[in-house]
Amino acid sequence: MKPEPELNPPEYDPNLLLDALQQRFKLKNDAALADFLQINRAVISRLRRRKSQITAALMVCLHEATNMSLSELRSMMGDTRPYCLLSSKTPFLSGILSADD
Repeated sequence: MKPEPELNPPEYDPNLLLDALQQRFKLKNDAALADFLQINRAVISRLRRRKSQITAALMVCLHEATNMSLSELRSMMGDTRPYCLLSSKTPFLSGILSADD
């Protein structure tokens, strides 16, 4: 049996990203950050407690709100991969990518 891939590698930390955004935009707290990003405050709370992952959709929202590149946002949270891999197993991509991917 293969071990399951680690969802949160040691270097990945969404708090790094959230803290960096607060500092860059001079926001006092998570409530101000949520308002600035136009997302629900509970989302920030779930991310802080690692009850939720930072999704691609959230990354796009962060990009649109901050005008920062996706690679810059990814690096701020410790995602050091040079690129993201898409798979035909990703639910919304199953009809787009071939099964050979």
